[in-house]
Amino acid sequence: MKGKRTISVAMAAIVVSGLLSSCGQSQEEKTGDEKEQVTLQYWYQGTDQLSTEFAQRCVESFNEKYPDIKVEATGMSTTISDQETKLNAATLSDTYPDVIAVVLAEVGSRGSLGDFEPLEPYIEKWKEKEDLFDSAYEMGKYQGTQVALGVLPNPQIYTYRKDVFKEAGLDPEDPPSTWAELKDTAEKLTKREGDKVVFAGLDIPSIDSSLVFTEPYMRTAGSKVVDEEKGEPAFTDEAAVEALNFLGEMAQMNISIPHDQQKGEEHPFVNGNAAISNLSTANIQAFRANYPDAELGYLPILKKDENSGDGVCFCGYQLIAMSGSSKHKDEAWLFMEHMMSNDVVWDRTETFNTPIVKKSLEDKYMESGDKELKSAILNYVENGKGKATVPWVSELNKYVSVAYEEVINGKKTAQEALNDANDLLTKEISK
Repeated sequence: MKGKRTISVAMAAIVVSGLLSSCGQSQEEKTGDEKEQVTLQYWYQGTDQLSTEFAQRCVESFNEKYPDIKVEATGMSTTISDQETKLNAATLSDTYPDVIAVVLAEVGSRGSLGDFEPLEPYIEKWKEKEDLFDSAYEMGKYQGTQVALGVLPNPQIYTYRKDVFKEAGLDPEDPPSTWAELKDTAEKLTKREGDKVVFAGLDIPSIDSSLVFTEPYMRTAGSKVVDEEKGEPAFTDEAAVEALNFLGEMAQMNISIPHDQQKGEEHPFVNGNAAISNLSTANIQAFRANYPDAELGYLPILKKDENSGDGVCFCGYQLIAMSGSSKHKDEAWLFMEHMMSNDVVWDRTETFNTPIVKKSLEDKYMESGDKELKSAILNYVENGKGKATVPWVSELNKYVSVAYEEVINGKKTAQEALNDANDLLTKEISK
């Protein structure tokens, strides 16, 4: 049976004694006859060949190091609803995995159900704890408790066409860094045929259902968006209204081409029809594949104005967590340490072309390709903020994205739209 230790009668008393402490003697510390066969279940994101082969390499290298710990890896659908169904079933059948890869939204949804083990006691003894990026810690907290560690960042990077800047008589080495500069530059770069935009100065999405474009403006203006300590919505303040007003003003300037932010293949920039866009690293790679001769640059993280504090960018995360119901927590932590080791982090980076999360790998990462892009990626990862870790983040996205669309289409004022969104959200999450 999965998760059940096999022990001899002669060893029973020793094992029971060792289990009295939840953070007791680890598998690594056991020697000789003390060692026993332990089986861990690891569920990872993705069922494709690349994800499966990567997971298998991680398991094999761990099993070589710890032959008395067997890890069985299982791929999950990357669709959140499918994962929730699978995890709910695992909870009911007592088959929840010992270690699980989760997306940022699940830190809140599953954290609220008590699925995850607090990691502070393990991190305190971890020799490499100072080497992990701060954002990899911050994104893994639920109500202040560390329940997961970030392993795979997904930053949204403001990317621009240096060649288009040159054609428009703009300095490609002096891109906009504030909201006002972005607005002014986007107008200068827009090309129209009558009232129709044929080349966008800036990609302003007509649909932003996950708020990865919208939320950073609200946070940059000073809004919390969500008060995570209290577990309450906090997006009707003056700062959030100011941000949404700004986005509405830019949209009404007619400088963009309609598209869905979540559908990368629809981005006008990716299709060669925009000068500036907020892109994932996968979007950037897709553009480069289509337009290898285009010159790209990357904006600094946008500030509201010259006198304001640092801006906020969006950086999502895939994370790794330990089940609170695991019967083998010390062994599970050993596997988590392995998944955060430099060898595995670098293998993950090379396999999926994703950013690193370890400070000691920065030099190696910078030397592995386009230094300008890599520098921008590290900046956005280290200073990024992902979605709030609350169980109702999907509902937040649903109602605030509607408010965003109402404002950019001139149907409501920012205050009206956000107040209405807050009323609907509060009603739904209070049920």
